[in-house]
Amino acid sequence: MQELHFREKINWPDGYRMAVVLTFDFQGGEDVKPDRNGKINHEEWTQGEYGPQTGIWRILRILDETGVKGTFLTCGAIAERYPEAIKAIAQRGHEIAGHGYHHEVARDLTRDEEREVMRKTIEMIEKRSGKRPVGWRSCTQSPNSLELLMEHGFLWNSNSFAHDLPFVWEKDNGMLAELPRHPFGDGRVYTHRDSGNPNDALVIWQAFFDELYEESKNGPTFCPFQIHPYISSRPGRAKALKEMIQYMQKHQGIWFARGSEIAELTLKLGKTARKTHLKEAVGS
Repeated sequence: MQELHFREKINWPDGYRMAVVLTFDFQGGEDVKPDRNGKINHEEWTQGEYGPQTGIWRILRILDETGVKGTFLTCGAIAERYPEAIKAIAQRGHEIAGHGYHHEVARDLTRDEEREVMRKTIEMIEKRSGKRPVGWRSCTQSPNSLELLMEHGFLWNSNSFAHDLPFVWEKDNGMLAELPRHPFGDGRVYTHRDSGNPNDALVIWQAFFDELYEESKNGPTFCPFQIHPYISSRPGRAKALKEMIQYMQKHQGIWFARGSEIAELTLKLGKTARKTHLKEAVGS
């Protein structure tokens, strides 16, 4: 698997300085697994279920009020169990991508098991939303994930913490855009689903944004946010999320993009690079 990076060649449309992508890992209690006695921690489970039961509607309201579009990395089981929420996300023009079926830990799956998780998730999201998902974020990533995503026809993945700008994975004739993320998502900023200070989150997020915005004077930058509805939709935390969006909107040259919009631009650069390489190879 080869990485293709573009850096100075990346340009956002209409002269935008920075692309901001709001990604929401839309899961419920799937990450709460039974203990060795087969028992589920009810408190942990219901905290996770707050997202699809209650919090998603507050998140959608905030996005409506601020006029921005998001990308919802959605578990197949959430799409199965909460069809009205999926319908509402799609109707508002947000992107729905995949996030496993039951929030599986990808590195613990065999290749065939992971392939099946992707197939089921694609099928359920398409059934509920009317549109096939083309983006993916695993709970972790396995050595097989990238090839399987190419096999299933995905456009983009979002699991790497290693880079600031999007890039392309290439193998044989396959290409997959990678939308990197940063360790400043709400799962880390709040440290746990039931602790953390919203004011602290704002300080961290604003510092993250501010530095990338300053750097955008020298070239386009990419600012991805990783949010969980079950964490950031709680009263108080939701206010902090809205304030962060409004803070970013006060800056000029900000493009609030969906994952696929970034991926399409990145893949276009990858295809151009491939053609250039082929021409050079023929010319030599």
